Amino acid sequence: MDISDREIIEGCIRKEGKYQRMLYDKYADVLFGVCRKNSRSKEDAEDIFQDAFIKLYSSLEKYSYLGSFEGWMKKFFMRCAWNYYRDKKDKYPKTEIMENIVPGVENTVLDEFSNQQLIACLQQLADKERSILVMSEIEGMSWNEIAQTVNLEIPTVRSVCSRAKKKLLNIFAEFDKTGK
Repeated sequence: MDISDREIIEGCIRKEGKYQRMLYDKYADVLFGVCRKNSRSKEDAEDIFQDAFIKLYSSLEKYSYLGSFEGWMKKFFMRCAWNYYRDKKDKYPKTEIMENIVPGVENTVLDEFSNQQLIACLQQLADKERSILVMSEIEGMSWNEIAQTVNLEIPTVRSVCSRAKKKLLNIFAEFDKTGK
């Protein structure tokens, strides 16, 4: 029996456990991926994921059924990740943030770096810059979707993304010179 997202959402709003389980089973993998890409470590991603899912169940009434439900949840989880770091700023060491290499950087430059070195370079970006870069270059989100997610105007989002790419290239160049 194939149950629609609407039925699952309505069951979750009624706090019916079987529907909450269906929602989790259907979307856990993709939503954990969002947490992983927007966190500094696997452990942080796990914490964010757990907290975000708990908050999601009580926030489903806010979903307007306009646009993709999955997209709405991804934005919700990204915001939870940002809030996690905003609320715990400087309490957690910067460790591994993501394994994906940011597209748009010349592969010949990246070939010179180990994965750990690449991660160290990416960690030097501000959280919002890194998140916007991930949304744009890895998630493939449109400028409009990113702007809605981060509550900024489209030109500002483009500017932050462009600045993040330039910063990352400068970080790569400096890292290459110093080796750290």
